[in-house]
Amino acid sequence: MTTKPTLTIAALTELDGAAASSPFTFGINNHVVTFPDPLDLDAVETERFMRDVEGLEYPMEILKRWLSDEDYAVIVAARLTGRQAVVLMREAQKHYKAFLGGAGEGAPSSAA
Repeated sequence: MTTKPTLTIAALTELDGAAASSPFTFGINNHVVTFPDPLDLDAVETERFMRDVEGLEYPMEILKRWLSDEDYAVIVAARLTGRQAVVLMREAQKHYKAFLGGAGEGAPSSAA
């Protein structure tokens, strides 16, 4: 008996295209800073990116890691306050949660 796949790579690619999102952007000093689109990253990088965005512990480190050098330089030159950097990251977090969902809370449930 041959097993028929529930999902194929062709169907997955088609579904992936239909789920296209837009990256988070931030206008500053006549420049548009563009955050990555996590759905365009490989799966491991997507997880790293979302973990960083969820954490918000060191916003400038997160920005340096994920923005282009030019975009990061624009943000540094603007001399954001710590509060502004956190608010910027919270807004990015909201944007990404809207189409990727949150990281979840607590341990996964298990059957007893």
